[in-house]
Amino acid sequence: MKKVFGILTVLLVGLTVLSGYFFQAQLSPVLALIFQTGLVLFSAAGLIGIGYLLVLHIRRVIRGEKRIIQSVVLLIAFLIALIAGFVLTPQSTLYRDLILNVQIPVEASLLAVLAVTLLYASLRLIRVRGWTPMSIAFLGSAVFSLVLNSGLIQVSETSLGGRILAFLERLPLVGARGILIGMALGGLVMGLRYLLSLDRPYGGE
Repeated sequence: MKKVFGILTVLLVGLTVLSGYFFQAQLSPVLALIFQTGLVLFSAAGLIGIGYLLVLHIRRVIRGEKRIIQSVVLLIAFLIALIAGFVLTPQSTLYRDLILNVQIPVEASLLAVLAVTLLYASLRLIRVRGWTPMSIAFLGSAVFSLVLNSGLIQVSETSLGGRILAFLERLPLVGARGILIGMALGGLVMGLRYLLSLDRPYGGE
């Protein structure tokens, strides 16, 4: 009975949301209710995840396990962000500056690690498969991206070199759009599998 209820719920919600793309005016109240309910469930899941993470690190600190320093830093940073959020509110300019001064360097560091990882992966690919056209293209694109984004090449934006450089900097957008198209197609396929009850994460086998 539980499996049937889960299947019917997923089918009803999925078909309603799908129909909303074609009958948006007629189904707007129902769609608003579905999205609000989904937002509440998503928020509750986020709170549960945060609570589990905090409990995990608190236990690690109490038991004196390995990586206790990272756990202490995480707990202190969480408390600072939580207290600042309640005192200053997210609309405060000071609060946004505090968050961005941490978030932007972290994102830049992650991008730098990603670039080095891609370069290392290209070298590993050459070592495993040899100097094939695909491995050479992968290595060349990784090195070219590193040099291009390192700021070593400085030219005037109005010159011919500046226009060529701006064009080359936009080339990664092609790959990004390809990734987004792949994600959209993957989401579409998974959604159809759920609607057709081929996959049942909500009810087991």
